[in-house]
Amino acid sequence: MDLDGDGREETVSATSERGAVRLAVRGPNGAVFASGKAPAPSGDIVQVELSAGSLGSAGALLEVSASTDTSTCVSIWRFHEGRLARLPIHDAKGKDLPDCERAGEWTYRFESVGEGRPAELVRERSEKSSQGALRIREAFAFAGFSLDADPRRSTREIEGVPIPAWPDSVYYSTAALETLYGRYDLSRMRAEPTLRIRADPDRGVFTLEFSGDGASLSAPVESYAARSHEVDLGAKFGERKAQVTVSFAGDPNQPIEVRVEGLGEPYDRIYGPAGTLHGRGPRVFGSAADELAVQELDSTWLDSHGGHWPLALDGSPPFRLRVEGDLYAIDLGRAEKPADLVLTPVAAGRPWGIVLRGRNVIERIPVTCAGAPDGSPPPPCRIEGPPERMRRLGARANAQ
Repeated sequence: MDLDGDGREETVSATSERGAVRLAVRGPNGAVFASGKAPAPSGDIVQVELSAGSLGSAGALLEVSASTDTSTCVSIWRFHEGRLARLPIHDAKGKDLPDCERAGEWTYRFESVGEGRPAELVRERSEKSSQGALRIREAFAFAGFSLDADPRRSTREIEGVPIPAWPDSVYYSTAALETLYGRYDLSRMRAEPTLRIRADPDRGVFTLEFSGDGASLSAPVESYAARSHEVDLGAKFGERKAQVTVSFAGDPNQPIEVRVEGLGEPYDRIYGPAGTLHGRGPRVFGSAADELAVQELDSTWLDSHGGHWPLALDGSPPFRLRVEGDLYAIDLGRAEKPADLVLTPVAAGRPWGIVLRGRNVIERIPVTCAGAPDGSPPPPCRIEGPPERMRRLGARANAQ
């Protein structure tokens, strides 16, 4: 075929050698234009297959697959300006794919993405997961000097249902979000249900998990239908079927509203992630704890004697706070009135209850947190002393 797009056909031959495949590109008269060595498994009998993917007017790419019973080596080549050059294949992290893998692990092919456009290289495989058969499809687009992973055309499906690349976020009811933004008596949030959409393409997990009123529901997603700015999901919880509509704003991988119907009370609600209420928030967070850490607590606080108490974000989400050298997690579930949340030490340190008293004022309360008996949810932390009012460094002294 015409490999370099000059209007004349070339012929490619492959000769198996130990540990390599010798390639030769010849013109119509049989003269060798270029040659190269492709990787191959070591073995006495090596099966070699050649296939081509169109580059439109620029010619075509050449795939060389060399395999034995135990190993398969795949490489991609381009004949251009009289040279035969191998193109690296980059994964989603920009790293080169290995030359060889176990035989039968992946199947490769070129796939057209539209008339006149370069074909993409596609590889697929299937494996078992906790939810059933996971089908993995990875696409690689021609980038001139390499083939680069194309996330838009790469998919993972569990039992035929595509798994989206959505963040592992907690979604709260509208009432719970209004309580969160009001920054008053956050314990009321515990009376409202929450939804977690676990979409993990790497592990082959796509489930809906509801919690509320001391109960929980969990079921795999059984149907998926995408529309313009929405996705419809279906899941079965016993005899009940949930119809879930997921809405997006600008980012197709960041849900900003989730409408649930079919489960009845208390789960049929409109939900949203922390940091947005019907898409109006400037930033979306994985949980209410993360939203509070960034928007409310990350600062240096002064006590009534002028002492400093710095709370600093540590790491990536889910965020923790570093307090005078000790690391703390933010727990809304164990706060006992009047505390809105509890800072629980990850290793060393003592726990603290926190009361939110406005944008620039908090109260710090000493608390004691007992462990959970027999694997049950841990009890609320017990208040051990009077609150101490603290003011954000840089705020006016009369700030409330």
